[in-house]
Amino acid sequence: MALFSGCHLFVLSNYRQTNSFKTPHSHLYSKHLRSLNLDFAFHQKARNSNTIESGNTKNCAAPVANMNGFQPRCHLQYDLAHDTVSKYQVLHTNSRVCNEPRLRVAYQGIRGAYSESAAEKAYPNCETIACQHFHSTFQAVGRRVADRAVIPIENSLGGSIHGNYDLLHRHNLHIIGEIQFAVSHCLLANNGVDLHDLKTVLSHPQALAQCEKSLTKLGLEGEAVANTAVAAKKVAAEMLRDTGALASSSAALLYGLNILASNVQDDSNNVTRFLVLAREPLTPATDTPFKTSIVFTLEDGSSALPDALSVFISNQIKLLKIESHPLKNQPLQASKNNSKSNGYFNYLFYADVEASMADQTTQTALKHLKELSTFLRVLGSYPMV
Repeated sequence: MALFSGCHLFVLSNYRQTNSFKTPHSHLYSKHLRSLNLDFAFHQKARNSNTIESGNTKNCAAPVANMNGFQPRCHLQYDLAHDTVSKYQVLHTNSRVCNEPRLRVAYQGIRGAYSESAAEKAYPNCETIACQHFHSTFQAVGRRVADRAVIPIENSLGGSIHGNYDLLHRHNLHIIGEIQFAVSHCLLANNGVDLHDLKTVLSHPQALAQCEKSLTKLGLEGEAVANTAVAAKKVAAEMLRDTGALASSSAALLYGLNILASNVQDDSNNVTRFLVLAREPLTPATDTPFKTSIVFTLEDGSSALPDALSVFISNQIKLLKIESHPLKNQPLQASKNNSKSNGYFNYLFYADVEASMADQTTQTALKHLKELSTFLRVLGSYPMV
């Protein structure tokens, strides 16, 4: 059965295996898929134009030092106008020398961020595109500034990143893969600075929280900044002598800092799960484990959740994760007696199930779920890791 995702037909496309990730190739509709018909009424959002005016890039960033095969280059490819760079808050791009066509992969942060490392793990020969905000990474893909986006969605210590779930709902992109990235925080400082010289450590709030016990033992105070790589860059750029940074080893190399201590997180099992997003969906398969992510709302709110989950149980589909977010702009729904004081919250439910959209039982389960839902959308069907 054909399933609609957002306002798009859930296209099933082929993929190939790279060193560490499955990359979609074809987005052709098959005759078999055209013949399938599952009548899902999905919420439709207005699509932004995918056209970008061509022109030469102006005011390119100053070249950065060659490190680890990175080569200096301007912000974007030359066929992208400079106003596009500014509008979508693209900070810079990096490319590696390779013999294969490079995918442009957007991430949030600056060079040396863990998200950049995750992007390079997914696509080792990619051209990375740094964006100032998470929503900018979605826009970069939607406007064809980038081919893919890599975003963190949850951390084994810090939990879910709720803002990115909301962005998945708001944008018409498809999840085509996931990455589990082991995070190892390093304590960085400028040359000639020893551990006893430090008083303060800069980093992202989550990184500081993940290293709280270690920092306390060292007698160091944490100070929050926007990103771990931002912390490293600030320490290096301002030549701070009493302040260090919690960031990755790649950030240390990139910004010329020394690693005073490695693996300073309080829990060694510190893993962040990233999602890979694209404009077109991936071809689901049945010969390898697949995960399908959905978002839905229920006509009777959370009271109907047991019935909604039973559609997976009855079809022997394993539920991997579910969480709820209050529905913005319509958080409270009146109860059947129309008493607002007795109303209940409207929720968006995000769920991951161990199932492939190529499997008939998955289609059947979602058809039953649709009968209980006021809104249902498939965010992606992709290989499990």
